[in-house]
Amino acid sequence: MWLCVSMMVINSHNSSSLLNLVKNKDIVIDFVLKNEKYHPITNEPLLVFFKIKNEPELYILNSQHGDCERSDLDIRSTVDLLIKVSKNTFVIDKKKFLHVFKNKSVNDLLICLFQEGFENITSIEFDTNYHDYIKYKNLNEKVDVNFIIPLAKHLEKYNNICKYFEHHMENFKYDESYKQLNGIITETLAEVESYGLYIDEVKFNEFFKEKQIQSDSSFVYTEYNIFTSTGRPSNRFGKINYAALNKEDGCRSSFVSRFGDEGMLLSMDYSAYHPHIIANLINYRLDLSVNIYEYLAKQYFEKEEINADDLKKAKNLTFQNLYGEVRDEYKHIDYFKKVDEYITHRWNFFNRNKYVETPVFKRRITEKHIHNPNPNKLFNYLLQAAETEFSIQNINQVNNYLKNKKSKVVLYTYDSILIDVCKDDRLETLKNIKTIMVDNQFPVKCYVGKNYQDLVLINI
Repeated sequence: MWLCVSMMVINSHNSSSLLNLVKNKDIVIDFVLKNEKYHPITNEPLLVFFKIKNEPELYILNSQHGDCERSDLDIRSTVDLLIKVSKNTFVIDKKKFLHVFKNKSVNDLLICLFQEGFENITSIEFDTNYHDYIKYKNLNEKVDVNFIIPLAKHLEKYNNICKYFEHHMENFKYDESYKQLNGIITETLAEVESYGLYIDEVKFNEFFKEKQIQSDSSFVYTEYNIFTSTGRPSNRFGKINYAALNKEDGCRSSFVSRFGDEGMLLSMDYSAYHPHIIANLINYRLDLSVNIYEYLAKQYFEKEEINADDLKKAKNLTFQNLYGEVRDEYKHIDYFKKVDEYITHRWNFFNRNKYVETPVFKRRITEKHIHNPNPNKLFNYLLQAAETEFSIQNINQVNNYLKNKKSKVVLYTYDSILIDVCKDDRLETLKNIKTIMVDNQFPVKCYVGKNYQDLVLINI
């Protein structure tokens, strides 16, 4: 069904007839970048492949590959036209696609796999042996390997992709969960990635000696992976883990504001994020002006005056009860009583129905997603999913608010966001961002500085 019997290079003389062929049909688009070592946001398409679902002919838009004639069309605008006239357009990795082509009206086949419970989605490999050989041979060379790999091998890889995804396309489900994953989550993180992190190049090269980043500017770009077992995104690119930058060795001082003296970095961090998320899940109303650990300490220790030692013990007890198992001696505390009831309720539902839904985006967690499930493991999966969904929802609103402003969200790390702030946007902008982040349910602390290392607490 996916056997490629012929191919056609698209040029101005045949593009109109092609658009008529594609009209109201499902198509699959994939592309090859000019430079494998560059982030997609700083890259250009070398080749674009597309075909109509269940039809054999393969079509090519060629930018500069030497094995066939070049297309005389603007590749980006041609892809945009294809998407507009087709019924459904399928791509592999929509977030990557958005950095190159921008059009959001595409469907990510990797999300389909994710919903079905496939493991290690990002490690699925379609490269031919020749791809592997050329990449290994030029591992440490500044060579654009995709120019070297023959067109026939790129075609073979694309054909393998189409064969692999044929079944998943037939069973594609456009449910609410898919719409949220393909929409708000993918598009929000793509937008955050697109703004990049501005660096002090001297410090960056000093602290990140093992990096594998080729860049001709003072920006570096992150790459979020939403296809983790819990749905909590990881974030790394070029051997740098941006989700876990060391707080002690000074490496964070490499990241500065793109606005120079007219800018600053602002970190907005959720305080006691998980206990507050859980309060939301169990419908337990907390006063945001009250420290939750102090609130619980009074109940742990049955006294009104709480000292620093009590507060430290209360944090430890709270972590033990939330991430381990609610201990019997604390089930009389209403908060933990409701937590215990929630865990039991979700576990019973999971056993009866073989799935549970995440709180905000209604993504199904099934037996395929969670190995050796037990009540607390399921609860932790739900908690991490809720953390992601609440955060992404709020970041999306912040992005929309900042659309016509210079300040931008440049990094998301689970319980915080980093904003590169331009002074032109003034204090009122920051206050409005904080209001969005708090969302009437999550307390937020704000830290500001000239670099990501030297941030100080401020009151906004």
